[in-house]
Amino acid sequence: MVQALWLFLPAYVANMSPVLSAKLAPGWNAPIDGGRHHKDGRRMLGDGKTWRGLAGGALLGGLAALGMSYLAAPMGGAGWLPGWDFGRQGYAGGDIGAAPGVCEGTQCQFVIHTTGPLLVFLFGAVVGLMALLGDAAESYLKRRTGRDRGAAWFPFDQLDFVVFGLLGMLLASPLLPAGWVIEALFGHWLILTTLIVGTPALHLLVNRIGYWLKLKDVPW
Repeated sequence: MVQALWLFLPAYVANMSPVLSAKLAPGWNAPIDGGRHHKDGRRMLGDGKTWRGLAGGALLGGLAALGMSYLAAPMGGAGWLPGWDFGRQGYAGGDIGAAPGVCEGTQCQFVIHTTGPLLVFLFGAVVGLMALLGDAAESYLKRRTGRDRGAAWFPFDQLDFVVFGLLGMLLASPLLPAGWVIEALFGHWLILTTLIVGTPALHLLVNRIGYWLKLKDVPW
């Protein structure tokens, strides 16, 4: 279960990024739909779905993946999640991200192996972007069903970015060692189960905390 949450961290970070993006770039709030309305008279997406949010989600998703690749080596070496090497090796394409380098005396370095930082960043960026596109798609469907912006729509509010985030991982899989994504997601039944069943509960908890901290207007 922890492995599943770790693997999907870029999507989780991207899903939370619009709040941070709004704080960092309050002036860049152009809506994705350009203010256009559907034939039903309602907005296509609404003011809440902005280009700033998409860009911020892609950027933070990429940075999250890059950070994970560097953390994987020391965390794996410390014995976290026994039996799993944090995806650093064991696949046809070789090691991924940061792995322990050669130690000389008291000096040790981490080195980047066959999957360099740029590809890792791009992988996370695609996952982050797709997660937010899922949120936008859900917003479009919410408008078509007559629901207002900010209205609760369980479980679609919680699963939209999961479905698209998983699709993003599959689409971006050629950026990583051959077979890494398939093995990471489908190597154990509990991984996908955790993401699909556990994410709604985690999403509601995080959003409620954000509401208490006055970072969100609604607690869902």
